[in-house]
Amino acid sequence: LTEISLSFPTAVMPTVDSDELGSTQVAKGKHVVPEGVVVEELDGSKKKLAEICPPPLAQLLAEKNLRMVYDKMVQAIVKESNTRNVFGMWKDEEFVSIVDLFRDEFAEQGVKVVLCKRKSGSGTFRWLEFINVDVASNYVPQFDVENHSGQVVKTIYTTLEFPYGVAVEQLRGNCCRDGTKKLKEKMPIYVEKMMEEKDLMTEYDSLIDAFVKEGVGSRFKNWKIDKLKAIVDRHSPVFEQKGVALFLSLKSEYVSHGQHGGHYEHFRWLEFVDRSLQPNYYPQRDAATNSEKCIIS
Repeated sequence: LTEISLSFPTAVMPTVDSDELGSTQVAKGKHVVPEGVVVEELDGSKKKLAEICPPPLAQLLAEKNLRMVYDKMVQAIVKESNTRNVFGMWKDEEFVSIVDLFRDEFAEQGVKVVLCKRKSGSGTFRWLEFINVDVASNYVPQFDVENHSGQVVKTIYTTLEFPYGVAVEQLRGNCCRDGTKKLKEKMPIYVEKMMEEKDLMTEYDSLIDAFVKEGVGSRFKNWKIDKLKAIVDRHSPVFEQKGVALFLSLKSEYVSHGQHGGHYEHFRWLEFVDRSLQPNYYPQRDAATNSEKCIIS
């Protein structure tokens, strides 16, 4: 499945430069939204949702004359018993169905409302984004529950989901066993569709050839993240010229063996991002800022 390396855990958490990427952190700092997007995290009970409106959201609602609409929406969510399951977790489809009832009223005042969800090894995070289209007209929420493409990367502890406009290709196994064979013989449908639409098939083939020839160690032929990073850096400009951003992603998870220590499982994949559909997307597990010694939740 994945390359295994023996070790003991060293927790290293990712950092986000909010000045560069946006103004509000959500999901315990694992995601940042830009100016013009106000967030209400769904991290508590219905009682909390009914009684507490975050000050930045209250300010936006007042400016847009939307407080009554918001209060009606919250009341509907709270009264509907089917918005939470037996374990007290929010149910996405039922939640969205209620938001839909008020979507037009928000839109009339220039506000878009989106339910977002991000999964990680440390839990599932949900929040509402209230997007002021006068300020963030080109913003696309990458964790919009209604925009999931169905593509996933399954790790030991979680399942990562990806939106439309992002095509994912996993670097499975170790190169000398089955990694290069899968890369050369089977192209994911979302990747194939994007490469054809963007006239990038030749550039894609060149990238994959470089991975197979240069992205492994000299002796054991295992994937080497530093070599893969260098290949991605070298090939990225030709993709960007045609509107596609190229990212190498990495998630490393520690599997405990109890008193006998443990080992790391490394998951690596490529993300091809169509900037016309996902203009502000950035990868959840960017290998450019992580190493195979990091545990990213």
